Amino acid sequence: MSSYQEKKVFYGWIIAFVSLAVTTTGFGIMYTFGVFFKLWLREWDCSRAFLSGVFSLCFLTYGISSFFMGRMTDRYGPRKTLALGGLIMGAGAVLTSFVSAPWILYVTFGLMIGIGVGTSYSPTASTVSRWFIKKKGTAVGIVVAGLGLGTLVYSPLARYLIGKGNWRATFVMFGVMIWAVYFFAAYLIRRNPQDLGLQPYGQELQKPVQGNAATSHGRQPTASTPQATSTREAMGKSYFWVLFFVHSLWVVGMAIPMVHLVPYATDIGVQPNTAAAMLAVLGGVSVLGRLVLGAVGEGIGTRNALRMMLLAQALSMLWLAASREAWMLWAFSILFGFSYGGLASMFPLVTSEYFGLVAMGSIFGLIVLGATLGGVVGPWLAGFIFDLANDYFYGFLAGMISMAMGVILSVYLPSGTRSNKSA
Repeated sequence: MSSYQEKKVFYGWIIAFVSLAVTTTGFGIMYTFGVFFKLWLREWDCSRAFLSGVFSLCFLTYGISSFFMGRMTDRYGPRKTLALGGLIMGAGAVLTSFVSAPWILYVTFGLMIGIGVGTSYSPTASTVSRWFIKKKGTAVGIVVAGLGLGTLVYSPLARYLIGKGNWRATFVMFGVMIWAVYFFAAYLIRRNPQDLGLQPYGQELQKPVQGNAATSHGRQPTASTPQATSTREAMGKSYFWVLFFVHSLWVVGMAIPMVHLVPYATDIGVQPNTAAAMLAVLGGVSVLGRLVLGAVGEGIGTRNALRMMLLAQALSMLWLAASREAWMLWAFSILFGFSYGGLASMFPLVTSEYFGLVAMGSIFGLIVLGATLGGVVGPWLAGFIFDLANDYFYGFLAGMISMAMGVILSVYLPSGTRSNKSA
């Protein structure tokens, strides 16, 4: 038995928490965009649609990067992938501090930071999935918690740093933080337990069929034969495309408040620090949602949990459209954040259950690319509608409708029996 095996702390948990630091930093810095939004509007006097396009490009780049970085992880391992993504993202943050015109943000923030965010999600989620059979939902939930924890940490941090200096100095600090976190993670992470002479957590207890860890602890039966599902085979199945477009429709609505909640709150008289705190609370509550609703999902089945959380997200957006007072925005932050957190943890779990782990990095990268399409459309659409109507109501309503369409489409996600017949 390896000396690693004799240690009380399984190394997979170390990788899970290192991955949490990466997702916290990557998504946290991307989602600070709303904190800088009005500062940039005042500095360059551009339209909200044009400025929203920077975030849309960042989200598009994040999705494309997730696919290619997922493939790179499958081929070369997560260490080189994280180092490369962190190098590019940190450089993008530092270069953002020197921006002299808003179009340059499309390069430094939209492209370079987007590449780093794509590196933070698919490579880490797919790597952690390899380390666990038992407690996989918990481990992946830790990684995905960074999507909300990042907002909780970095939005108020951005406001604090801006208050101590200015937004340009803040991005220099962000660049240093990115390099520190990504390079440290690249040093510690390992692709497989076997690299350290270990077995996946729970394998000796459950002895599952190799590559099929999804049905062993209370979840629904998988929809395919996950022992050897390649990216090409996955794309040939109808339920892959259902999952792809459900993810996309959800993110149309999800990305809107990530960019426009802070500007909207200040539009109706909320102080900037308080508005940033609302976004931070949204992120903090989403961490709780990942922990609580992730466990619920394992109990009632990930497909059922996914549908319920999608519906809760749609109703939350309807509430946001009707919100005209600060207390209503606080309530939105809590309701939206809780369901957002749970839903974000379901997508990698559903993907691994349907398609297994052989090409998880590439397949989940493609699913994230579906989300990217939504992230491109949502923030830009809300900004464009605001420029036309001088009001966010119809933009928020459009996000709600998109999520509702996702609820309807999710009905076609199959159970194990149905999908096996169709495969």
